[in-house]
Amino acid sequence: MKKRNRVAAAILAVILGVMPGCASKKETPPVVETTVQETESTADEGPEELAEEDRQCRLEDDYYEYVNGTFLDDIDIPADSYQWSYFYQLNLEAYETLNTILLDTVEKRSEFPKGSTEQKIADMYLTAMDMEGRTEAGIGGFSVYADEIKNASTIEEYIAAIGKMSGELSFFSLLSAMPDVDMGDSTRYIYYIYTPDMGPGKETLEDESLSELHEQYREYIGAVMKCSGMEEQEAVKAAEEIFDLQKQLAAASLSLENQFNPNYVYNLYTEEELSSLLSNVDVKSWLKSMKADNKEPYIVMQPELMGKVNEMLTEENLELLKNYSLFCLYNDLAPYLTPEIRDIQMDWINAQNGIHEKKDDEKLAGEMVQGMLGFEFGKLYVQQCFSEADKQNVEAMVRKMITVYEQKIDDLDWMGEETKASAKRKLEMMDVKVGYPDQWPDYYADADITPPEEGGCLIDNIMELLKCDKMVSLKRFDQPVDRSLWIMTPQTVNAYYNPSANEIVFPAAILQAPFYDSTAGEARNMGGIGVVIAHEISHAFDDSGALYDEYGNYKEWWTEEDKEKFNQLTQKVVDYYDEQEGFEGRHVNGAQTLGENIADLGAVSCVSAIVGDDQERLKQMFEQFAIVWASKFTDESMIQRLNTDVHSPAKVRVNAVVRCIDAFYTAYPEIKEGDGMYLAPDKRVKVW
Repeated sequence: MKKRNRVAAAILAVILGVMPGCASKKETPPVVETTVQETESTADEGPEELAEEDRQCRLEDDYYEYVNGTFLDDIDIPADSYQWSYFYQLNLEAYETLNTILLDTVEKRSEFPKGSTEQKIADMYLTAMDMEGRTEAGIGGFSVYADEIKNASTIEEYIAAIGKMSGELSFFSLLSAMPDVDMGDSTRYIYYIYTPDMGPGKETLEDESLSELHEQYREYIGAVMKCSGMEEQEAVKAAEEIFDLQKQLAAASLSLENQFNPNYVYNLYTEEELSSLLSNVDVKSWLKSMKADNKEPYIVMQPELMGKVNEMLTEENLELLKNYSLFCLYNDLAPYLTPEIRDIQMDWINAQNGIHEKKDDEKLAGEMVQGMLGFEFGKLYVQQCFSEADKQNVEAMVRKMITVYEQKIDDLDWMGEETKASAKRKLEMMDVKVGYPDQWPDYYADADITPPEEGGCLIDNIMELLKCDKMVSLKRFDQPVDRSLWIMTPQTVNAYYNPSANEIVFPAAILQAPFYDSTAGEARNMGGIGVVIAHEISHAFDDSGALYDEYGNYKEWWTEEDKEKFNQLTQKVVDYYDEQEGFEGRHVNGAQTLGENIADLGAVSCVSAIVGDDQERLKQMFEQFAIVWASKFTDESMIQRLNTDVHSPAKVRVNAVVRCIDAFYTAYPEIKEGDGMYLAPDKRVKVW
C-alpha cells in the first residue's frame, strides 16, 4: 500500500537518497530469519582477521573482495530473502526484538484497556492471523470503492470514483493529489499532483532484456483480475491491456534521474491551468472529491505525463481505465486480503527478486503489524536497544563532521567566497536528529481496532488506520509545517537527508554494530557510522540537495560561475560511474546514481580528513567502510536494483570510491600503477 500521505517520503527519500535505498513500506527490504544457523552466527561475528594466504585476492586488485570475499563465501542468502547484508541483519534483529514484545502483548491482551496501544497491537495481529476471517471478509469495506469504479458508466463517474478513493483513503491509480511540504516554500504545505501507478516502474517496463519478467507480470495482473471477479479469458485480456497502458505511461514519464529533481518537477499550476492540462476532466469536481479544492497553487510533478493521462481519458478507454484502477486497488491491498491474493502477490514479488521461499503466516503478520504501527513499536525499540549515552556520542560525531565539512568548503579551489558563505550557512543551520523523535507521534489515537471475536477483520482494521492517516494529513495542511516529524521510524536501518527541512536524521537501528559500536575505536566508527553521517551531510550539496537553501527552499544560492564549475565536476562523476560494471556486463547508470555517488565520495573524503595520516588508523577506517557494505544479492534483484535504484551496487560503493580518495594510497602504499585498485591522480573524481 502506498502510504504517501503521512510524510514526504515518496519525494524526499528519492530526491536525496537514503543510504541503502529506502522507499515506501511495501518496498522496504524484507526482514526474514536466517535459515542456516552457521550463517547467522558467522554474520554476527563479521569478517575475521585473515592471513594473506586465506584472502581471495590481493587488496591491490579488488579491495572489496580482499576484505569481504572469504567471509561472504560462508554466507548463504536466506531462502525467503533476496539478500544478505548488514542492513538485512540489523533489520532481522530489530524485527525479532519487537516480535517478542508483540507476541507477549498478544498473550496478555486481556490486561489492556480498549483504545490502548497494546490493545491495538494485539488485535491487529489477531486479525492478521485470522485466515478464515480474511477469506470471508474479501475486500471488506473497500468493496464500496471497488463497486463505484466497476459501475462507472462515464469518464466523469470514473474520475469521481477514483477521486473519492484517493480523497478518503489516499489510494493512488491514475490521478491523485496529496499535500506535502512545498519545495519552494518550506513553511507551508501544498498539494502535489502525483504520477500514475506504473507497477514495477519505467526502467523495468522499458528493459527489453526482461521479457520473461514482463510475461510473469502480465500473468500476475491476470491472476489479480480473476480474484476481483473476472472470468479467465476476460482477465487475460485485461492484463494485456493494463500492461500496455502502464508501458505507455512509462514512455511519457521522466527518467529516474530526473523524476525527483525540482528543476523538472516543481511546476506550479493554478486551478485554471490544471483544468487546461486535464481538459478531459472536471478538475474542480475532482479536486473537491479529494478535499483539495481551493488550495491552489498545485505542483504538477510531470506535466508531459499528465498530458498523456489526459489523452487516455476518453469514453473508448473507459473499461480499460476501470480495470487499471481496480488492479491498482487490489494490488495495494493484497498483503491484507485473502491468503490466496496475498500469496499471488508474494509469488510475483519473489519472481522479481529471485526469492525461492515464501514467508510463513506468523512472519508476515508480525512484519505487517510492526510496519503499520511503526512509531508505536519504535518507542518500544528505543527503550530496549538505544541508550542516551549513544545518542550523545553520535550527536558529538555529527557536530565534528559538520565542522570538518565547513573546513573542506573553505579549502575548495573551485568555489568562490560568496557561494562558500552560503554553503557554510546551510551547514550551520542544518538540523540534526539522532535516535528517535523528541515528540512521539500518535497517528492512531482515534483508531478503533476490532478483534476477530467482535467481528473485526484485518482489511477493515487497515481501513481504520488509513482513515486516521488521512485525517492527520488534512488537519496538517492549514497549519505551519511541523519540522519535528520523522520520515522514518527509529527501528529503520537507514538514514536520510530531508531537503525541505535541511535536516539529517539517523534512526536508532542504524546506530548499531557494525555501523556504530561504543567499544570500537574512532577510526573504525568513522569507517562505519562516520561515513553514514558524512554521506547524509553531503546530500545537502549533491546535484539535487544543492538546489535548496539553508531553510529548505528550492532556491538558487550559487553564483553562475560556481554553478557551472559544479556541473562540470558532477559530469565527471557521471562519466566515471558509467564505466563501472554493476553486474555481469551491466553497467551503473552514472546519471541515475549521481546524487548517491557524490555523497559517497564526499563522505569518505570527509572521514579520511578526520582520521588523519596515520596509516594504521586509515587502514581500520577503510576496512570498516568495506565491511559495512558486505552483501550478497540474487541475480534477479541485482538487475532490478541497477534499473530502479539510485544507489550504486555495494561493491562499486566501496571500490569506485576508495580509488578516488588520496588517503587510500597513504593507507596502502603498495598499490601501484597497473593494479586494479589504482587510479591515476588526474582521473580521481571529486566534488567535495
